[in-house]
Amino acid sequence: MKKILGVTLVFCILACSSDSIDENALNCSLVDCASGEMVLQFFDAETAEDVFYSGEYDFNNLTITDVSTNEAYPFFTSTSQETESSFVALNPFFESREDVVLKIAVVNGFETDLSFDVTYFEGECCNGNTYAEVQFSEVDSVVASQANSFFKIYL
Repeated sequence: MKKILGVTLVFCILACSSDSIDENALNCSLVDCASGEMVLQFFDAETAEDVFYSGEYDFNNLTITDVSTNEAYPFFTSTSQETESSFVALNPFFESREDVVLKIAVVNGFETDLSFDVTYFEGECCNGNTYAEVQFSEVDSVVASQANSFFKIYL
């Protein structure tokens, strides 16, 4: 009798809990959110070499400044031995802004102004940024990803 009662109780718990699950609800634990950063990769226009990976420039000499506040803008760097490349990623924005201008400079190296509009959005599972009107000054050329968040800059 105890076994039957126990099995019935387990069955009821499982049946009731499965009925309460909304099949259309999004399980955010299964979603891998994109970070929202803008990722930059810098190349020598003549040799097409990655200027940070090749050692032409050092990340320790890199500064990024928000021109409107004259304060350092947070960023992080990454180097991949596998792909022989280095990246600079700008921290994501947590508000929408128009006419953002960031001065990117390497001591005794290069300097460029990066300007853009950024829209911050809150999603059901993920928040993020979209970038528009992205332009770089004093560069040879720029190749942008379709999502306008990854840029190859040729100096």
